[in-house]
Amino acid sequence: MSFPKMILKDIRNVLFDKDIIVILLLGPIFLTLLFGGVYLNSYIEDIPIAALDEDGSSMSRMIIQQFNEDDRFKLKYNVKTRKELEAIIDSEKAHMGIYIPPNFSQNIIELKSPEVVILVNGSNMVVGNNAYAQAANIIQTISAGTQIKLIESRGIVPAIAENIGMPFRFNDRVLYDPKMTYMNYLIVGFIAVFLQQVMLSGIGIGLIKNGEDIARGDIFKKIMAKIIATSFWGLSSTFISIYIASRLFDIQIRGNMEIALIMAITFIFAISCPAIILAAIVKDKLKFTQVAFMLSLPTFATCGYVWTIDQMPEAMVKVIKAFWPLIYFSRPFDEIIIKGLKFNDIKQNIIQMLIYTIAWMPIGIYFFKKRYNKPEKAEA
Repeated sequence: MSFPKMILKDIRNVLFDKDIIVILLLGPIFLTLLFGGVYLNSYIEDIPIAALDEDGSSMSRMIIQQFNEDDRFKLKYNVKTRKELEAIIDSEKAHMGIYIPPNFSQNIIELKSPEVVILVNGSNMVVGNNAYAQAANIIQTISAGTQIKLIESRGIVPAIAENIGMPFRFNDRVLYDPKMTYMNYLIVGFIAVFLQQVMLSGIGIGLIKNGEDIARGDIFKKIMAKIIATSFWGLSSTFISIYIASRLFDIQIRGNMEIALIMAITFIFAISCPAIILAAIVKDKLKFTQVAFMLSLPTFATCGYVWTIDQMPEAMVKVIKAFWPLIYFSRPFDEIIIKGLKFNDIKQNIIQMLIYTIAWMPIGIYFFKKRYNKPEKAEA
């Protein structure tokens, strides 16, 4: 059978294979809707906080009121003692506490630099980091305003007092995602991992189903036909998921989808290599699926998407690049879509995935052929 006929045959089989359709087409779309729903709110809002005001001055009340009026916080508890404040945070009824010590406002007047203590529950990194960053911003704003008023009280005109209290100003411009939302940060990375998982499972299950037949004859052409046919659903679900993220979850797409498609196709061939090897090792559809999905978390955690590659141990990065191709794909794929990277920007990643494929594909095919041509031992 000619290679084009093999591809057409496999495409026909894939089009009507319920297992493949559920895994490759419906799976990523469902997961995109699920994860998009989780991160539908752009920010962490209404973080419950507790306050202990041992000063009771207009200044201390104003500080607590500023927190209460901020969208990021919700003042739920006004406590009387430090012990009660710590207990509420320990029990996670509140994620952050504000402590204003006695004589706070008087110490400000006397230029003694009193402290407002912010207690943050750091056990939840997302909530803790958001609470701390916004609390620091509120305190710094109030502090600057108070300093200007103190300078004015010493007879200095307001304009000069403002220049003394704020010797320079800070201005920022956040590119690509000005709101710095979790949705923009995570959703395309998730879609990249969904593509990895569905292609692993789809190719692996397809190879295991017809292992003995594929191992006979021209194994290379048969495996290539299986990969090309399976990629039809994998690519379809990936770009449908990106469309959903854009239309339903308001993800801004700035990039060229043709470049994203080239990147995705290259990755499919790269991820096919471990799929072939795992299919040869496991030789069981259920066990293969279990192993494939078990790999989703460690491969995502080490691919440089959430935690940047330059902050990982160099030796670990080299090992990951040698054995698993997601590290070449997930972040560049996201940046093509979100940042609009050009082909030259991601060309090196494509070359690295091609080198990975050229190195591992013959090993996978050889191992697969040896495993599926191996005669079974007769039962005793």
